[in-house]
Amino acid sequence: MNDFPSKKANQPRKTAISARHSAHTGQVTSATKLEAAELFHPCDPTQFNFETTEEIEPAESPVGLERAVEALKVGIGIPAQGFNIFVMGSAGLGKHSITEQLLAQHLDKDKPLSDWCYVNNFNNSNQPIALELPAGMGGVLKQSLSQLIAELRKTIPSSLQNEEFIHHTDKLQNELNDKEIEAFQSIEKVAKEKSCILKRSRNGYVIHPVKDGKVISKEEFAKLPEEQQKFIDQAIDELRLMLVNLLKQVPIWDQEMRSKKDQLEKEFVASTLDYLIGQLPEDLKAVDCVARHIAALRLHVLNNIPLFNGSLETEVNEYTGQKLSVSPFTAYDVNIIIDNSQSPSPPVIYEDNPTYANLIGRIEHKGELGTFITNFTLIKPGAFHRANGGYLILDVIQLLNKPFVWDLFKRTLQSGEIKIQPLEQQLSVTALSSLEPDAIPVDIKVILIGDRMTYYLLKRYDPDFGQLFNIQADCAEEISRTAGSCQLYARFIRSLQAGACTRHLDRTAVAMLVEYAARLVEDGEKMTLHRDTLSGIITEANYWAQQHDCELITAAAIEQAIEAREYRRSYLKECITDNIHRGISQIQTQGSTIGQINGLSIIALDDSLFGRPSRITAAVHLGTSSIIDIEREVDLSGPSHSKGVMILTAFLREQYEQQQPLAFSATLTFEQSYGMVDGDSASAAELCALLSAIAQVPLKQNIAVTGAIDQHGNIEAIGGVNEKIEGFYDICSASGLTGEQGVIIPQTNTVHLMVNQKVRHAVAEQQFHIWTVEHVNQVMALLTGLPMGQPNSKKHYPPNSINGAIAARIKQMNKALGKAGNAGRGTAKR
Repeated sequence: MNDFPSKKANQPRKTAISARHSAHTGQVTSATKLEAAELFHPCDPTQFNFETTEEIEPAESPVGLERAVEALKVGIGIPAQGFNIFVMGSAGLGKHSITEQLLAQHLDKDKPLSDWCYVNNFNNSNQPIALELPAGMGGVLKQSLSQLIAELRKTIPSSLQNEEFIHHTDKLQNELNDKEIEAFQSIEKVAKEKSCILKRSRNGYVIHPVKDGKVISKEEFAKLPEEQQKFIDQAIDELRLMLVNLLKQVPIWDQEMRSKKDQLEKEFVASTLDYLIGQLPEDLKAVDCVARHIAALRLHVLNNIPLFNGSLETEVNEYTGQKLSVSPFTAYDVNIIIDNSQSPSPPVIYEDNPTYANLIGRIEHKGELGTFITNFTLIKPGAFHRANGGYLILDVIQLLNKPFVWDLFKRTLQSGEIKIQPLEQQLSVTALSSLEPDAIPVDIKVILIGDRMTYYLLKRYDPDFGQLFNIQADCAEEISRTAGSCQLYARFIRSLQAGACTRHLDRTAVAMLVEYAARLVEDGEKMTLHRDTLSGIITEANYWAQQHDCELITAAAIEQAIEAREYRRSYLKECITDNIHRGISQIQTQGSTIGQINGLSIIALDDSLFGRPSRITAAVHLGTSSIIDIEREVDLSGPSHSKGVMILTAFLREQYEQQQPLAFSATLTFEQSYGMVDGDSASAAELCALLSAIAQVPLKQNIAVTGAIDQHGNIEAIGGVNEKIEGFYDICSASGLTGEQGVIIPQTNTVHLMVNQKVRHAVAEQQFHIWTVEHVNQVMALLTGLPMGQPNSKKHYPPNSINGAIAARIKQMNKALGKAGNAGRGTAKR
C-alpha cells in the first residue's frame, strides 16, 4: 500500500564491495536506521493507463518465461527422436497451462493424422493385426465391413436357395445316386450269374443262394451236395468282398460329392461376395493394409459358409440356450482404438494417472462358461496411442511413483513402438491366456513436467534420460519489477482474472497485487510468477467483493483476502506468541544480558511462513580454543547451521589469535529449541552472543539480530527478512512497545523489504526500529553502546572498547590456563 512515499528511493547506497572493504580496513560506519518509507516498495496505481482490467487484453504469451518459451518452441519444432522436453519449475507456476498454451499456438495443423484399428488375424487369432489408415477412414472401414457382413448374412442363404443352385446340387446328387445304383446293379448281375441274390436288410445287405428263382433255405442248403455247397459258399464270399469294396467306395463318392457341392457353394457365394466387396469405397480399398485384410476376410468367409447360411447355431450357448457374450461374427469386426476423424490438429494428451495400462493400453477379458476369454475387440488404447502423432504431457513425479512404469516409458520411446504386453507377462507370473497384438509405431513428442531437483537427479543417475530429453525448459520464478514490466504484469493479472471468471479489478487492486507479488518473492524489486497463489487471491477477493455488493474487485477486497488467508494460517503462530507472552517460552524484549541475544528464525509449514525470535546463549570457560555447537552435538543441526558456526570460529581465530592463543572453550545453543535448526542466518547473532560472553559485556535484549556472517565479519543477506521482522514485532507488541525495540538486518536485505502496515506504522511513530548493518562491529556497537575498538600501532585495543575487553579476558584466561598447567606439572613432580 502507498501509505509512506519513499524519500530515499533515489539516493545512492554503498555497494556491498565498498562496504566490506571499509569494514575490513577498520573504518566501520555506524548502523543505518531505516525510515518507514524504506520498509516497503509501493506500487503507484496511477502508473497504469487503465481504470479496470476490462479495458486491457490478457497477456498473449506467458509473462517472464521467455527462456522456457524459447526452449518449448525449439523442442516442438525439432522432429528428431530424443528431442523431448522437460519443463521444470516449482509448483504453482502454471507449467501445465503454459505448455498447453504454447502447444496450441505452435501446432503443425497441416500434419497428416492417422486412425489406428485392430482387426482379426484370420490365420492366428492370438496375434491381431494393426491397421494404419488416414484420419476418418477407421470409421468408414468399420461401417463398411459391418454392412458387408450384414448383407452376407442375408444374401448367402438366399443365394443357396435359388433354382440354379438347387438344380446343380440335385444334378450332383443324381450323379452320385446313379453311380451307386450302377455299382450295385453290377454286383447283382454277378450274383445272378452265380445263382445268388442281394437283399437289403435293416443292418445292411444280405446275400442268399437261389434255385429256380427262389431263395434256398438253410435246410435245403444242407441237403445240397457238398461240392455244390462249396461252390455257393465261394460265390457268396466273392460277392461279399465285392459288396464290402463297394460300401467302402460309397463314402469316398459322398465326400467327392460334398467337395463338389462346397466348391459349388463357394462359386455361388464368391460371385455375391465379390460383388459386395466391389461396392466398398474405392479410397478404402486403395489402402494397402485394408486391401490385404479384405482379401483375408474374403477367403475366411468362403471357408466358413455354414456360418452364414444358418446351418450352424452360432450365437446361442448349446447348453444353456442363452446368447453368447461374443458373437462368432465378431471375427469380422473392426476395433478402432484411435479415431482422429474429428481432430483438426495433432492431439495434445495429458495423462494425470500414468499407470502401466494407462500408458500402453490393456487387453480386457470377459467371462464365458466359467472361464475368461478375450479377442482383438477387447484391446483398449493407452495414452501413447491417443497422443500418437502429437504430444503427450506427463507429470514426472506421477510417472516415477507408479511401479514398473519408468522402464516401460523409456523402452517405448527408445524402440519407437507401442507394444501392448500385460504386466503379468513382464513379471513372468502366471496369467490368463492373452493376445499378442501388432506393435504400433510411435510418432510422439513427450513433455515431462516437474521440479528442478528431479530433472538434475534423473540427469545424474539415469544415463538414458539425457538421450531422450535434450530440451530443458526452465520456467523463471520471478520477473524484475520495472515500470514496463508492471504494465505487462497487469495484463498477466487480467489473464488470471479471466481464467478464474471473476469480477474485473480496478487499478488499485492491481497495484496491491503487484505489491503482494513482491512480498511473495521476498524482493521489493521483483514480482512472483506463481499463478496459482495469485489466482487464489483474486478468487477470494471476488468473494469479498460479492459480499460487499461491489461491481469491481478493489484494493480493499484484495487486502481482505490476504488478511483472511493469513488468519487461517496463523493458529500456530499465535500459539507461539502466546507461549512467549505467558513466559513459557522465555524471550526477553527489555534489559541487557551477557552472552544472550535474540536471534530470528523462520518456521515454514506447508505454504505458511512466519518468523519467531529464538533465545541464543553462549557460555565461555577455560579450554583449548574449541567452540561447541550443542545443536550439532545432539544431531539437531543442519549442515548450513554447522557451517555458520565454523565460519564464526574462523573469524574469532583470525581476529584474536594473531598475538596469543585462545585459551578458552565455548558452547552455543538455541534455548528451548527441540527440533532441527538449519540455515546460517543466526551466525551473526551467535557471534555477538559469543563476543559478549568473552568480553563480559551485556547485550540489549530489546533488539533482535538476523544475518549470516563471513570469515571477515561481514554481514550477508538472509531469507525471510520480512517475516522475521514481523515476528519480533508481534512479540514486542504483545509485551508492550517501549520505543527502543527493533531488529538489525543485513544492509543487502534492504531491497527485499516489504513489511506489513503495522510494522511500518510503528516505525513511523518511532515505536519500533529497523537498522541495517554491513559488519559485525556495527552490530556489537548497537547492541552494547560501546565502540568495537581499533588496535593502535602496538596492536593494543583501547581499554574501554569491546575488543579491549575481549583481549584482556583472553590474556587473563591464558594466564589462568598457564598457572593451571604449571600446577599440574608440579603435582606430577612431587
